[in-house]
Order: sequence, then C-alpha cells, then structure tokens
Amino acid sequence: MNALRKVARFHSDLVRACTFHRVPYATALTRALRLYSTGKFSRKEIIGYGLFVPSIASTMPILISKERSLDRLARLNPPGLWHVTENKDEFYAICREHGLPIPATYGWTRNGRAYDADGNAIDGDRAWGDYLSSRLPENFIVKDRAGAYGSGFDAFRRAGSRFRSAVSGDEHDLAGFLVALSRAGGDEGVVIQERLFDAEPLAALCGRRGLQTMRINTFLHPDGRVSILFYMIKILAGDTLSDNFSMGTTGNLIAFGDSNYVLRGAVTIHDCGSGMKVVKSHPRTGVPFDGFALPHASEAIELAMAAQRCFPMLPTLGWDIALAEKGPRIVEANARWDPPLYAPFLMSEVDWSTVFGPG
Repeated sequence: MNALRKVARFHSDLVRACTFHRVPYATALTRALRLYSTGKFSRKEIIGYGLFVPSIASTMPILISKERSLDRLARLNPPGLWHVTENKDEFYAICREHGLPIPATYGWTRNGRAYDADGNAIDGDRAWGDYLSSRLPENFIVKDRAGAYGSGFDAFRRAGSRFRSAVSGDEHDLAGFLVALSRAGGDEGVVIQERLFDAEPLAALCGRRGLQTMRINTFLHPDGRVSILFYMIKILAGDTLSDNFSMGTTGNLIAFGDSNYVLRGAVTIHDCGSGMKVVKSHPRTGVPFDGFALPHASEAIELAMAAQRCFPMLPTLGWDIALAEKGPRIVEANARWDPPLYAPFLMSEVDWSTVFGPG
C-alpha cells in the first residue's frame, strides 16, 4: 500500500470512528498525529484501540505503544537473550530439561537442514521422509520455528502416506509434503509437533474442536517469588485455525476472568473498527462467558509460575498454555509480550508501572 492510499485509509477510518465515538474530527486528528509522531503508536494501534478518544485513553494506566513497550521490556528481558524463547528448538529443549509439559515434537527444519526431535541432523530427503513416516501421527501441526502471532501455522491430517492441510485444503503425498516443508519458514525453518485439542468444556464453548490457549503473564522478583501479572484466554470465534487475536481482526476474542478462573466476559474490536467492545456470549454457540469455569486453569497458573523459575534470564514472560484434553501444556513463551491495551484493567496499576513505567 503506497503512502497516499495509507493516508486515505487512515482518514476514512478516523472519520468513521469519530462519528461513532462522537469526537470532533479536528480533535481526533490532532491527538492521533501526536500519538503517531511522539508516542510512536502505529496507525493500527491508534485506530484499533481508539486511543484518540479521551474516554478510552483515560482508562490506560500507562499509554504506551508496542514499539516503546519493547524498549521498556528490554530493561527486564535482555534482547540478547530473546532467542531463548523465540527459537523454539532452544525453548523446548529447556522445557524438556526441566520436565515441563509441552507438545510432543517430531522434528525441525533450520537453514535448509532437517533435524529429529532430539536435534540430530538428518541428511537427505529419503532419510527425512523415512523418519517422518515412522513418527508423524494422524494429527499434527507445523509452525515457524522463530515466528510469533501464529505465523506459519498449519494443521495437517495424515492418512497413510497422504497429508492434507487444514488451512489450504491441499493434499500431498510424502514427496510433496517434504517440498512444502522445505519452503515453509524460510531459512529459520519450522517445528513439527503433535496437534493439541481443547478440553471438552472449551470445545463446547466455541462449538468446534480446536485449541484456545490461556495467556498467563508472569514476573520473577529478585527474591525468587513469581507473581501473575494477568491472565486471559484467546477464544476461537472467527474462521481461523489459530487463536491469534490480532486486535480482533481475526474474528477471535479475548476473554477475561476473576481470581477463581471463572470468566466474566470477553472483548473484541468494535463494529466501527475502533475501540473494544464487551461480548457477553460466544457469537456462534450462544454460551455465556460470565460464569464459565476454565478447565485446568489453576494447574496452568501453577505451571506458568514453575516454568518462569526455569527461565530466570528472562524475568517476565507471556506464556501460552493449552488447556488440553490431558491437562495443561506449554505451547510457547513470549519475551516480547504486548501490554494489554485491549483490556487495561487486567493488570494492576502497580504492575503497569513496574513493567512499563519510566525509569
């Protein structure tokens, strides 16, 4: 999209949002330009979160952009160590070393080479194909080895020597599947893992068999204590396989709950495309969010706290934990996690200041 089209789109989005929020266009534009130029907010953040609306901005304990939040997080999580969680082969190796429950891993690709689950290199397509044929179950996933926000995610169903993608619907024989793997993920490669599914109550909530992960953000204190900054759960409500929220543009939701891990509501982007709105029940199943008890949630919280202690080099992490059929499983951890601008009340003002405050 060229610069002129971006400006035109921003203008039309802002006009529509101003009409809904009843904010004078001149006021909104002035505030939006200030957020962009001095606050380093993106157009998507300004419009999506409705940050130009005074009543919305006033609910933010700290009004901080994604770009600046990464700078603040870097004070706690050294950028030179982000690879520990970003490179999933490294991350899962540490998890296995500490006995943390993770999805079964079947293999990797990296820099054009293939590796088995233990990190041993496999040379040649024939050996790689023989290895995968002997390991891959009926359902498995492929995702970028160093990706984020669900990048490169695909789910496959295997029937003998045939592999069908749940994303594209394409079906491959083994040779075609190996070609697809070689093209996925670029030089960074992919990881191949078992496909986890929700515990039954969560599947009933969204009306289909999939995976909705609980995000649990932890903080490791200098004295060794681990506290929970906030938790939420990503709810499948769109047409995607991944539960990625992406500010509501995927159709998925963010649900929030109380200290007993009972949901009290969910949020998504407003119909006008700006600001968040509360959703009381699942749009497809009609199941109310208020009062829904998350299965395995207390176990997931304990798991996140234990896992944080295994990564002392990164004192604050955002854990994506599957509330799966067989109990909680760590899907991944994020050293560069997003502040919860979609629902700022999730985190206390003290914790907002501790992580994202100046100093």
